[in-house]
Amino acid sequence: MGKRAAICVSAIAVSIVGGCFEQQHKSASSIVRFSADRADIIKVMSFNIRVDTFLDGPNRWNSRKQIVFDTLADNAPDVVGLQEAMDHQVRQIQQALPQYGNYAVGRNDGKQKGESCAIFYRKDRFDLDDYGTFWFSDTPAQPGSKDWGNLWPRICTWARLVDKDTGTGFYVYNVHLDVFSQNSREKSAEMLARRVASRKTADPFIVVGDFNMGLDNPAMQYLQNAESQTPYPRMVDAWQSVHPGRPAGGTRHGFRGGTAGPQIDHIPVGEGAHALQARIDRRHVNGRYPSDHFPVIAEILLTGSAKALPPIAARPTSQQTLQN
Repeated sequence: MGKRAAICVSAIAVSIVGGCFEQQHKSASSIVRFSADRADIIKVMSFNIRVDTFLDGPNRWNSRKQIVFDTLADNAPDVVGLQEAMDHQVRQIQQALPQYGNYAVGRNDGKQKGESCAIFYRKDRFDLDDYGTFWFSDTPAQPGSKDWGNLWPRICTWARLVDKDTGTGFYVYNVHLDVFSQNSREKSAEMLARRVASRKTADPFIVVGDFNMGLDNPAMQYLQNAESQTPYPRMVDAWQSVHPGRPAGGTRHGFRGGTAGPQIDHIPVGEGAHALQARIDRRHVNGRYPSDHFPVIAEILLTGSAKALPPIAARPTSQQTLQN
């Protein structure tokens, strides 16, 4: 079967199902079946899980967290970027899905306060080689900083993951851009492009996130860089790469379902990466949805190789939180 079929440690039982290990936990939500892996293919998910707030009434976190666990387990991604995840939500997901490690910091203080853009990754497949968080502001290293018209701090959390078998690496950037300020989205897109361009190695990169805008927004077009109008790497949206000209439908639905409105959750990839599949999970259970956003899932073929780049980005500070 090989090292990567799936590594499962269970409180109740471990069994072999369909050519891979099946992990069974005390909660029925935590059964994860990882498919046989190719070292150059990564299954990635972007999922805004919706912050835990009393304003959601019957859709508050405790009423839907089981469906979130199931959604993650059923899709069995190699890497997940979550948006709006509070510290207790991250901890509960980690407990339900212990085969993942995670890196997350709260946007308010760079520690545990406020929403995070958590990155979860398969511990059996990847080592976490490097990681960090920056704030979309004039002072990107300052936790809680906000400028450009956004009411709340906005962040990007990133990680460099290295395949345990092959030693090859790739970067994941997880973002949540502002919902109201177009100026903030445009400046954030520019900063994101600069940061991606200044990564320490030329490994392929994947961006996931809630961009709060469609692909036709000028800020999103800046990232796509289709006509090489900027000096930064071009980012190609996974959905449009796999389904050219076919609208994905809305990804934010306010717990009502439906596909009206634009796709605002995206998985852009850079040079050295190519989307093979892309889909949106629109599940609901007895009329209840896991979140007010639908998650986006893509399978990405990595074709690039690493080489040295100038060491511009610094290592993360001790303020940042790492779990595995």
